[in-house]
Amino acid sequence: MSWAVSAVRLPDGDRPVDLWVDAAGCLASEPVRGAERLPGRYVVPGLVDAHAHPAVGREAGMPVALDASETTNVLAAWAASGVCLVRDTGSPGGSVLQLDLVPGMPRLQAAGRFLAPAGRYFPALLTEEVPQQRLTELALSELARGSRWVKVIADFPPVADGMPSGPPGLTYSGEAIEAMVTAVHAAGGRVGAHVATDIVSELVRAGVDSIEHGTAIDEAALRLMAQTGAAWTPTLCAVLSLPDTASEAATQRVADQRQRLHELLPLAQRLGVPILAGTDTAGTIAREVTLLAEHGLEPSASLKAATTTGYRFLGEPFDQAGQPTTLVTYQDDPREDLAVLSSPSAIIIDGVRVR
Repeated sequence: MSWAVSAVRLPDGDRPVDLWVDAAGCLASEPVRGAERLPGRYVVPGLVDAHAHPAVGREAGMPVALDASETTNVLAAWAASGVCLVRDTGSPGGSVLQLDLVPGMPRLQAAGRFLAPAGRYFPALLTEEVPQQRLTELALSELARGSRWVKVIADFPPVADGMPSGPPGLTYSGEAIEAMVTAVHAAGGRVGAHVATDIVSELVRAGVDSIEHGTAIDEAALRLMAQTGAAWTPTLCAVLSLPDTASEAATQRVADQRQRLHELLPLAQRLGVPILAGTDTAGTIAREVTLLAEHGLEPSASLKAATTTGYRFLGEPFDQAGQPTTLVTYQDDPREDLAVLSSPSAIIIDGVRVR
């Protein structure tokens, strides 16, 4: 089967272009005779969830590990929504590395197991505790198992009864993280760091490739990131969510965070820091893109975070002739109404039509 698309290429296009997908599922450099016309007047190279945990669910407000079948079902649902590339930023025991995904599922970059010491991460997800003296060894073991990333929990509150309790604190020394990052880079991998305290600059100096959450990020850290090329995945669906029973202090903390985001997200964009869209374990990519726009980014910049910036930062091809095609079309322009991202017209993932 071959397909034809006549649509405005987003996030930057302003007039329709013609695209063809040949019978091998690859982007064609010239018209394909007899190609079926796909619906939709606007096209993106697929949505990217750059901070996701498809192997993590929730029960009674607590994170739980999902089995292979449940994880596959999650990924299939994401594919059906237009998510074509997923960076799994940690799974219990690195379970995502063992998945056998069929064609039509999202492309998957995995970070293997969570790297955290005893008592400083969710015990249901931390199948093996990682003491500081073994941080580099176990990070490299994840690469040997097939991961392209490793995920270090750089700070976290003490855990009581399975949940965070109190303010976050450092989990590893700066020297230990730097040594691990150096070894991972030498082995061809990359490092994402969970961080909620003001140690972002130290992590960037240590060489981490992406800052995950970064709720205490500041201008100095962003300027360093612009120099090193480190990305920021703010995961707004997760960090801005509040339960109905939230305390006044928690409500004020989120209000303060919203105000800071209005200043820091546009600054990051101006500096050239790659901003990535990621849902963590909350919300959808469509909602995440909307939140980025609500907190200071232009709609087109928010859309880039979930499309072209994600593909480029993760090193995944998306517009090369002769390569398997991944694209999503929409009837209306998401830049005019980002809610459109929840209603794709057609979805192709690596040459397989999903919708």
